[in-house]
Amino acid sequence: MSRTCYIIGAGDVLSTDIKATKDDFIICADGGYRYKDLLGRECDCVVGDFDSFGTVPETENKIVAPCEKDETDMMLAVDTGYAKGFRDFVLFGALGGERSDHSVANIQLLHYIVSKGAKGTIVHGDEVFTAFKNDTLYLEKNLKGYISVFSLSDESRGVTLKNLKYTLENDVLHSFNPVGVSNEFIGENAEISVKDGALLVVYKK
Repeated sequence: MSRTCYIIGAGDVLSTDIKATKDDFIICADGGYRYKDLLGRECDCVVGDFDSFGTVPETENKIVAPCEKDETDMMLAVDTGYAKGFRDFVLFGALGGERSDHSVANIQLLHYIVSKGAKGTIVHGDEVFTAFKNDTLYLEKNLKGYISVFSLSDESRGVTLKNLKYTLENDVLHSFNPVGVSNEFIGENAEISVKDGALLVVYKK
């Protein structure tokens, strides 16, 4: 399935360019339902315990979870989309807000998404946080500014960075060492690949 599952959380939605088509699927996670009027159409599903929204929405397409649970509402939303066959997830409202611990949880959620063989991206204003595993990310040459590459895995092997200011060839990145921070685009089509591990790439669109 090539369609995208958009998940809207309760964090800061700094951009309203959620370009969902009628074939895509939109899930509001708990307090993310506050942003429903920014979507341009109705969300397809609402998921959560609704402690941050304050009340259970009256919409029919909802999944109500208990407040005491192991999963975050965003994780429940990912599991809901995954069960429906989606393998491409874009998250808005995943960072910022009143709870910085939820921002960390949502970065970890990207690792969870790619561990399931799917693609995961967080859009936060003009910043993009995208994760992938054992794959290659291609970025167009019109991008400018800084780009940072982090290992989500304890160890990521076979990391190659091409057409950036600082390059790597078949190297190793570790989760405890942020050596990949503050690289730069150079006006070329960039290529970031990893043979064994999961990477997080952060840049401005």
